[in-house]
Amino acid sequence: MKIGRFKTAWLLPLILLLLGGCATPESSLVTDESPTDSQDLSCAYFYFLWGTHAEYENEFDEAVDAYEKALVCDPSAIYIKHKLPLLHLKKGDTARAIKILQENIVDDPLDTASRKLLAGLLAQQKEFTAAIDQYNEILSYDPENDQVLLRLGVLQEQTGKSQKARRTLKKLVAINPESYFGYLALARMSDSPNEAEPYYLKALSLNWSSELAHEVAQFHIEQKSYDQAIKTLREILDQNKSEEQARLLIVQALLGSGREDEAIVELSLIPRYRSSPVQLSLALGKLYVRLGKYDQAIAHLSAVIKVEDDSSARYLLGVLYSEQNRLSESLEALEGIGADQEEFEDSVFLRSRLLHQQEKADDALAMLNEYITVSSTRRPLFYVMAASLYRDRGQMELASAVLASGYANYPDNERLLFEYGLQLERTDRLNEAIGVMEQLLLLNPDHAEALNFVGYSWADTDRNLDRALLYIEKALELKPENGYIQDSLGWVHFKLGNLERARDELLNAIKLLPDDPYLHDHLGDVYRALGQRKKAIKAYREALKYFEDEDKKAEVEKKIDALRNS
Repeated sequence: MKIGRFKTAWLLPLILLLLGGCATPESSLVTDESPTDSQDLSCAYFYFLWGTHAEYENEFDEAVDAYEKALVCDPSAIYIKHKLPLLHLKKGDTARAIKILQENIVDDPLDTASRKLLAGLLAQQKEFTAAIDQYNEILSYDPENDQVLLRLGVLQEQTGKSQKARRTLKKLVAINPESYFGYLALARMSDSPNEAEPYYLKALSLNWSSELAHEVAQFHIEQKSYDQAIKTLREILDQNKSEEQARLLIVQALLGSGREDEAIVELSLIPRYRSSPVQLSLALGKLYVRLGKYDQAIAHLSAVIKVEDDSSARYLLGVLYSEQNRLSESLEALEGIGADQEEFEDSVFLRSRLLHQQEKADDALAMLNEYITVSSTRRPLFYVMAASLYRDRGQMELASAVLASGYANYPDNERLLFEYGLQLERTDRLNEAIGVMEQLLLLNPDHAEALNFVGYSWADTDRNLDRALLYIEKALELKPENGYIQDSLGWVHFKLGNLERARDELLNAIKLLPDDPYLHDHLGDVYRALGQRKKAIKAYREALKYFEDEDKKAEVEKKIDALRNS
């Protein structure tokens, strides 16, 4: 288990900001060498002042023009060479900034400032290998550059090179034992709690902050080191006695170690709980849930609803009872949540699921249909849920009808539009389905699944292939790890006749979804078109392994027979 792996994602942009990519202005615009024939310092200085003034006025095009003229006057003006890419970034022209930085590095391979900024921009463009190469180039001539070691280590971790990242960061803290960010990054990417703990404590000793102290305390609670957590949290309260979150974490740690009486005393120090026994019990119930002590949580939450009909307590009770398979008690708790309560929609969803588990789909449908007939109780989700139940019973017309009703009441609800489009496609109304999905894309042009649906549908029916490719590429850009979208990309390339590209994309899709029969079937079609008979048969056999639908199996068998007899 990675300790706080998700938290490293913020670190690289922050480090890039803190450490900076800008060069520091030199005492003059040029090197310390005497002026050469190619240098006209008065000319360079004139254009430099012009550019500086234009930049101050946010006239970036004029500033770029002036600085470029200054470089013509003095090609060795280092500060201007470093300034130009930053101006292009302000203009939003990242590509031009990258090109200038690459030119700077060709002129001077030891230009660390340009390499660091270039690496940062490449990382932003997701060209991680190229960014790592730039950092390694710097370290080849400056092996103890702690800023670069930190950036490299964090980037290696983000790109899945965890072992290399740890080696890099351990080298950093050996070179610079005061590297706060180095220790913090090591703590968050550690494989084990025992390894993470000393790094956390070292980071905290180097730069104590309430935010990091909270993180360290939460880490100790997760490891059941409750006394250590309480000690850290007391330090936060020493700085700010009204820090409520720290006190709540102390309560959680006390409950975790079985010290409920102390926890109640601690909780009562928070003003909003001191005068309200109901709120105190509710807070204790929620904290017990976080600790996984469900019986104690149920006891406190049950006490709450006996005194006050609190919807959050009812919903939490319903969830806990359902986790313990006490379905009737769960339903009873949930039924008391009214339509004006925040938890109403979630409670109806859970009630529907529980009734379905009890094989009471009729009751679930009756409940949902009752709610969607009244404006005060209807919700877009209820139409989707009812359609799903009808579909499970094979009542496709009723599923379509309820979604059409939902669409009429909520024409701008993305979830409803998407589900309605899918239902239209299931009932062989593809053109209508595409129309609904295009309406969804008018509401949200970045809806990846709708882009994929339209793009794949066009490709599968051999129409609008160029637009289909654009839609699918955009969908994949939005969700790069989605195997279904990757499959669509392979399929549209197949339809466009780009067979080798289609094969590569489908192989990538299968890595993400190895058990999906449609992907293997598509790959078989591509291999067949490429004339690779044996590979096509192998792919079709993989599809047969995973298809459950007999008609689909028969289609694939026909393809295999045709190849065998060809």
